Amino acid sequence: MHDGKKSKLRIVQISDFHSNDYGEHCEKIVNKVRELSPDVIFLTGDIFDFDRPQNKSVQNVKELLNGIKELCPFYYVSGNHEYYTNHNDEYSFLIEEYGGVVLKNTAALFITESGNVIVAGVDDPFADIDGESRDKALDDRASYKKRLLLVKEKAELLKNEDTLFTVLLAHRPEYAEDYAELGFDFVFSGHAHGGQWRFPGINGLYAPNQGMFPEYAGGQYELKKDGSETVMIVSRGLSYQSPRIPRIMNSPEIVVVDVNP
Repeated sequence: MHDGKKSKLRIVQISDFHSNDYGEHCEKIVNKVRELSPDVIFLTGDIFDFDRPQNKSVQNVKELLNGIKELCPFYYVSGNHEYYTNHNDEYSFLIEEYGGVVLKNTAALFITESGNVIVAGVDDPFADIDGESRDKALDDRASYKKRLLLVKEKAELLKNEDTLFTVLLAHRPEYAEDYAELGFDFVFSGHAHGGQWRFPGINGLYAPNQGMFPEYAGGQYELKKDGSETVMIVSRGLSYQSPRIPRIMNSPEIVVVDVNP
């Protein structure tokens, strides 16, 4: 750290918004994020949900984006729900229209007064498979892993003496083993919705693609591989309306991470 520079970098993560209602102009979320004074915001997939009634699938997201666009830079990766329809490209264009950076199997620099943060993002595994397989919740792990390696290569090209740390945005936490091999300092994920139900001693009861008693339901996890260590943050997400399994003792959350570079 240089004298006179900020001692920490505040990251706010918004995940699994699912086009939910949070008041007029999404004020409950926007006001909370504003109070947190983030330096950067990560949107880690399932921000859109085509199952919401009328035009809420897009309108509620527009209100969220309009509220955060002036606060700080923000970065976005897709989730599985962005791929349940043929509108993923339109959703990405909308993110960019509001000033966000869409990380579609690539990496970018977030420049701070103390140095640079490399923010990489990988498209959801559903990008590799057809609609029928998506309906069966099947993933092409081999193709996903190839894209992860490509993203890692792109992140490595951006590294220099000004690099503070590296971040991977990836919607699915169940691929933690693959993420650990990449050597990123941080991974931010969502998707698990906190395991839906929480009880004393049980972090989560069920999560998609992990099943009962998921290992990565929500919280902070240390991923270690070949001497390197990655911190994975899994958001419990913001969705609360009309879930297939209602949330119990598992409130929606906005994640805040303070990093001392």
